[in-house]
Amino acid sequence: MKNKKSPTKNEINELKHGWQRTQADFENFKKRVEKEKQSWNEEGKIEAFNQIIPVLDNLVAATNHLPESLKQDGWAQGIMFIVKQVQQTLENLGILRISPKVGDKFNPNFHEAVSVEKNDQIDSGCIINVENSGYLIGNKLIRPAKVRVSE
Repeated sequence: MKNKKSPTKNEINELKHGWQRTQADFENFKKRVEKEKQSWNEEGKIEAFNQIIPVLDNLVAATNHLPESLKQDGWAQGIMFIVKQVQQTLENLGILRISPKVGDKFNPNFHEAVSVEKNDQIDSGCIINVENSGYLIGNKLIRPAKVRVSE
């Protein structure tokens, strides 16, 4: 019968430290995979957003130019409901709309100036008109709000 040698304290400590390193590596791996999964999810949302946003922009433009006489029309109200529904769906996906107001200070971090115009009613460097809303996902700007700015 062979005599089994008992592990020494050093061997036990070495095995214990190896196991702890493996546990730490596995936890880091799980965190990295979760971050990558979130990133892929966000990228998928952005890709879908980029496909849908031109349609939403056109619907918003159509409702913005709706004649006063048609504002109570059931069909027109249905279109306005669709616009709100798409906007709510984007919000539910974590895509938030940037909606500056006329007179707000131009912020290059969130706004894109499509033109700079002379305007006596609005202070210089402030928004005259909002052409398109901008959008964020988390802290990431997907599209800046397109605005006209007073010079």
